Amino acid sequence: MRRFRPNILVETSAGIEGFTEFDWCGRELRLGQVAGDVVMPMMRCAMTTHAQGDLPKEPAIMRTLVRDAEMNFGAAITVTGAGTVEIGDVVELR
Repeated sequence: MRRFRPNILVETSAGIEGFTEFDWCGRELRLGQVAGDVVMPMMRCAMTTHAQGDLPKEPAIMRTLVRDAEMNFGAAITVTGAGTVEIGDVVELR
């Protein structure tokens, strides 16, 4: 999680595996009071492979993303309705 620095981290239900956020593209996401459109998978660059603080250099991260997810990890969201988000808020997809 520290390498990718997400603005929001969503914990999915047990048993969900893979890059499920890619399936959210084209849908509306509601998180607490905030609404947004999930617009596209988030393409990653080589910065995730560099040493960061106490995290060592890890070139396998990019190789894995290229092989398994076309260099993507996470999703880009355009906020359409501002509000407050708190830890533990329910996430809804519409």
